[in-house]
Amino acid sequence: MEASAFARDLDFTGKRVLVTGAANGFGRAIAELYVELGAEVVLADREPGPLAEVAGRLGMASQLYDQADLASIERLHMAVREVDILVNNAGIMVAKPLLDTSPAELRAMIDVDFVGVVRLMQLFGGGMVARGKGVVLSIGSQTAFAGGEGRGVYAAAKAAISQITRSAAVEWGPRGVRVLCLAPGRSITRMTEVTRTAASGDRGIARVPLGRWGTAEEIAKMAVFLTSDAASYITGETVIADGGFVIG
Repeated sequence: MEASAFARDLDFTGKRVLVTGAANGFGRAIAELYVELGAEVVLADREPGPLAEVAGRLGMASQLYDQADLASIERLHMAVREVDILVNNAGIMVAKPLLDTSPAELRAMIDVDFVGVVRLMQLFGGGMVARGKGVVLSIGSQTAFAGGEGRGVYAAAKAAISQITRSAAVEWGPRGVRVLCLAPGRSITRMTEVTRTAASGDRGIARVPLGRWGTAEEIAKMAVFLTSDAASYITGETVIADGGFVIG
């Protein structure tokens, strides 16, 4: 039976995708799903062991880089060059009350969660604009909309990503490039391990209408859909996938 038009829209054969933070969590799940759907995926991360394991298992290329280092980001761009889709997933969270967050921790979160994301958008998005096609998806967070105990700086950086997504979408849309942000809620990943086991984690889940933590696989499905041709009329949006937490 011939594939439906919708199924063809979810076929990434011939598409080249860069996924940052691809060794664990959302990034790994996203990379795995792209490969399953036919894409050529370049996996980028700062952790050599987990990165080599995932890339080897998927049979895809990998690049070591440090998102906190602009020179490292430049080298990543030089090595990878053109992609059809950029998934800006790499990020860090220092879970501390605002008054306990050190200047170094503040700087680290801003550098990784905002500055590095924007620089990757500039480098890879610039190539898309020149070619007249492409999709940039950055992974934000529902904390940008709901706040969160011990996550103030992280939430602020993710809110900035939502805003620059809108601006880039306006600038690049006429050139054929879509720009989106996906804001996951409380999900089962290594990054959330501490908060999931804390009392605040139980309180947070009590506010989720669906009553559970999300999974990396659920977020991956939304990421892949948003960057597919099935979502070709969506740009500039931050899509919240949080089980209803923000409205709960």
